[in-house]
Amino acid sequence: MLHIIDNFPLQHSFLENTHSGDTVILKDNAVYAAKLENIKESLTEKTLAHLNLCVSKADLLLRNISNNELLRGVAILDNINDYQDIPLDDVACRSCN
Repeated sequence: MLHIIDNFPLQHSFLENTHSGDTVILKDNAVYAAKLENIKESLTEKTLAHLNLCVSKADLLLRNISNNELLRGVAILDNINDYQDIPLDDVACRSCN
């Protein structure tokens, strides 16, 4: 399933609804959840082990977050707008907190 999140901190109820192999795209302020220093506030490393975590390159630049501040395994998407135009029928799940 695809989850697009735009708020930080992430809600624990959201994490309970993810499954192994899900893809989570963090955009806007949610990119803070992918920073190493915020791991205790947002996600546990054990939780991240089963998710495909992605962040928007533009959101990282706007918030002055460098790549080496991110958790290991986080994918950086060049153009998040490609995912915004996906019809809801093509997405198994789209969630925001």
